Amino acid sequence: MAYAVYLEVAPDGLTMAHVVDLPGCVVRAPTREEAIRRLPEAIRGYLAWLRRHGEPAPAEEEVSVEVAGESTGFGPFSSGDAAALFPPDRCPITPQEVERYLRLMAYSRADLLALAGDLPDEALDYRAFPQSRTIRQILRHIGNAEKWYVSRLLPPERLPLEWESDETLPLFEFLEMERRTAVACLRRLGEEERAGLFYPTHWTEHPEEPWTARKALRRFLEHEREHTEEIREVLSLQRRRLLAHLAAARSRLLETLLGLDEETLIGTAAVGEWTAKDVLAHVAAWDRWACEQTGRMAKGEEPDLSAAGDEDAFNALAVAAWRNRPLEEVLAELQEARAAWVGQLKRLPEEEFFRRRPLGGGEWDFPGWLKVYRRHEDEHAAALAEWRKAHLRVKSGSKALLSASLAAGREELLAAAELVSPEEQASRPVCGVWTLQDVLGHIADWEAYLLAGLRDMAAGRPPQVEYVPDEEAWNRTYALARRNQPWETVWADFQGVHQALLEVLEGMGQADLERAFPGVWEEETLPYAWFLLVLEHAREHADDLRRAYAV
Repeated sequence: MAYAVYLEVAPDGLTMAHVVDLPGCVVRAPTREEAIRRLPEAIRGYLAWLRRHGEPAPAEEEVSVEVAGESTGFGPFSSGDAAALFPPDRCPITPQEVERYLRLMAYSRADLLALAGDLPDEALDYRAFPQSRTIRQILRHIGNAEKWYVSRLLPPERLPLEWESDETLPLFEFLEMERRTAVACLRRLGEEERAGLFYPTHWTEHPEEPWTARKALRRFLEHEREHTEEIREVLSLQRRRLLAHLAAARSRLLETLLGLDEETLIGTAAVGEWTAKDVLAHVAAWDRWACEQTGRMAKGEEPDLSAAGDEDAFNALAVAAWRNRPLEEVLAELQEARAAWVGQLKRLPEEEFFRRRPLGGGEWDFPGWLKVYRRHEDEHAAALAEWRKAHLRVKSGSKALLSASLAAGREELLAAAELVSPEEQASRPVCGVWTLQDVLGHIADWEAYLLAGLRDMAAGRPPQVEYVPDEEAWNRTYALARRNQPWETVWADFQGVHQALLEVLEGMGQADLERAFPGVWEEETLPYAWFLLVLEHAREHADDLRRAYAV
């Protein structure tokens, strides 16, 4: 089905696309073309939203759009900016249509409250960036905007008296009052107000802006739905930041053990009576427990807190269960348990992830849990680092530990990359002037360089790669060569080269990693050291990405 779309285009190209036949369906994009490209998915999502709320709506797979009108000179679509009046907005609205809008507004408000109604203060007051609004401020803005839209149709003397002292109300009482009084005003609109064209001069910097009841109702609904998605994105970014922190903690933990041979890792007491392998088994056991309890809660079941009730007993059993298992199996469980748990955490709806819930006689939420786990791993990393002072780094170490560290470093990098929204992957600078796409291309290029040398050493010959005397110039040259590549090409290279590196590592034995060759940068080098360069480079840029997103 084809839907008529009306566009508002700002001087810088920023575009809002409105599907006026689907009240509340709106897309905001940096360009006109991108807005049109996103519309079919937005329309399908809107129709699914209607069906979720019991409204009849087709389940359309084929959706097309037709630009029915375009208004220029508007934007940047911030609070108080003028908005276009489209031809359909000029049509008088019937009482029955008003009721339909109010019904859709009720669905939108239910969505908003389901998302934000149970958020703890920490989440409500979370500021994604220094210049960003908190969720609490966004919610206040939604309430204030509702009375403003109503005031476009009514003179000041007819506005509710409650609005004169509304800022003193607690947040959700404020939202309830604003909506209740706004709905009452809209239901009382007379025929003249439902059909008229108004130029309100109060509470505006644009007295020339025309308003009708249909435009006010359209913007009322669009506005709340837009900001509900903004809140969802703020929460999503907060979750991604927490997961990026967790991934970095895992990398730090394993990094403390690099350069140690397997005998030291499994046979020397490191923390009390525990060996380094025991510490890793202990960490993996708690990850597996967290994964199991998260799964129970996701299904609406109560978690089993018996382990948390007697941590010493749980720890003793966990370490004993893995005591006679090979280091490689412990490391595999460490990786698999964490991957399974993180996968569950990512699948939780934002409202479930952030909701505080009664648990074990107190209150609890997933963000707090992740912070506890991060501190737990950092505490063990610090203890292992202290123990390491008696075991200086050597030129090589356990292959199994190296493989696990590379996997953790890659997960750290990917978790940091997920901080960047898809819309900003090729546009927002995250490392100097480089975008995420530039960073990933740069990593792929250096890993391809290292891959060539590692393939040589795996074949028993010295690395044949050329010495790079000026790395900055090398970086600029390769970045320029990738500048016009599509994201898909860069991503495929980023993934493919790294997979090839892992295949080389898989084919090498412990002795192969320790074999010395004439170096490219130094007199002698080992394959082990080249794999460490891969890890260090990934972690360096993961840190760049976290800093760019204030993590």
